Amino acid sequence: MNKNICLKKLKYFLLLVVFLMNSFFVHSVDSAEFLPTTVEVLVSCGDGIAEAVNGEACDPGEPPAIPQDVGSSTCQSFNDVFGNPYQVGTLSCLADCSDFNIGLCHTCGNNDKEPIEECDGNDFNDKTCLTFGFDGGALLCTTNCKISTTNCEAREHEGGTPGSGGGSHGGGSGTASNGVTDGYDPGEYDEYQSKVVINGKSYPYADVHILVDGKVIGIVKADARANFYFETTEVSPGVVGFGFWSEDKDSLKSTLLTLTFRVSSGAVTTISGVYIAPSIDVDSQNIKQGDKVKIFGQTVPETKVEIYIHSEEEHKVEASSTPEGNWELYFDTTPLEEDFHTAKSLFTVASEGNVIKSGFSKSVSFYVGKVGGVHPCPEADLNHDKRVNLTDFSMLLYNWGKDNICADQNQNGTVDLIDFSIMMYYWTG
Repeated sequence: MNKNICLKKLKYFLLLVVFLMNSFFVHSVDSAEFLPTTVEVLVSCGDGIAEAVNGEACDPGEPPAIPQDVGSSTCQSFNDVFGNPYQVGTLSCLADCSDFNIGLCHTCGNNDKEPIEECDGNDFNDKTCLTFGFDGGALLCTTNCKISTTNCEAREHEGGTPGSGGGSHGGGSGTASNGVTDGYDPGEYDEYQSKVVINGKSYPYADVHILVDGKVIGIVKADARANFYFETTEVSPGVVGFGFWSEDKDSLKSTLLTLTFRVSSGAVTTISGVYIAPSIDVDSQNIKQGDKVKIFGQTVPETKVEIYIHSEEEHKVEASSTPEGNWELYFDTTPLEEDFHTAKSLFTVASEGNVIKSGFSKSVSFYVGKVGGVHPCPEADLNHDKRVNLTDFSMLLYNWGKDNICADQNQNGTVDLIDFSIMMYYWTG
């Protein structure tokens, strides 16, 4: 192979890498557009956040997924019946968030049996050796407040052993039932347990696909005003990634709108303002300079649509959607240079006296050149295999500098760097 051709291929391969890196960067920036989405949480006891404004002294959370919130308080922050701070134990929160649960706090050795203790000093909570199946003797309380039957007098049983009622040497009967609830009991809030409510705007009568962590959990239909509503109790509490997309009346798909929120346990988490960006397309991908290109799509009815056309100087134009949500714009390409261009859109809506915007739609491309019309090899697919890859790239290089009607994507009479740029935009690999 000719050395110059090899060098040219290397040169344009490097240009390909740079182009793809730049494209990734641009798309990453676009995805960070601001969205006016709000989240409201009702019946928030159990979400692991103690909210004083709601009268919560603490919050039990739902361990281990959602840790409890007792602030800086510990068992030592509370006193026993003698007015002395508890020495050890685990402080928790009552299920209704109204106060702290000190049922697991205790001070072994103060002669007062706290609920978590089996005994303390001479306080055995009215238990004796007889309670554990012995004839007599005296119970002992260990240094860690456990009952010991070491000094109990054994009773002879036929076919059995003394102490079968539960006591044993050096052991104990186990922690007595104290009725203390340890942690959050979601059963008290079954009506609201981990419920998610989502409302927003799409396209009139369009199906809205709702995803959680990449999997579809529901499809709902928007009404005539493009409003949609969805609720579910099948989302696990915690940080959740939601996704939303729709398809308009012309089967044009929207971009995938992704939002990440924390779903509260035992609460109704309402996500409002989920606005799906407009759909968008163009009527031709090759436009003669000075002719008009039709840019169109569907969105929320009777709203303003802002269209951004990228050129050396960005052009911002506006259109209005019909009562059916359709919008279109005939843009005069006279001010656009002979080159490859893209367009994207968003809609604006008034809410409570404020004007808020949706995110951007996908970008659509078109080329402005000296010759317009339908190209024999559209979208740089030179061999018509519905892919743009190294085969098409080789064909482009072979015709470099020539007047080849297929490889000459911008139809300016010469296969050059602009045609290469067009191919890079449509590259599939």
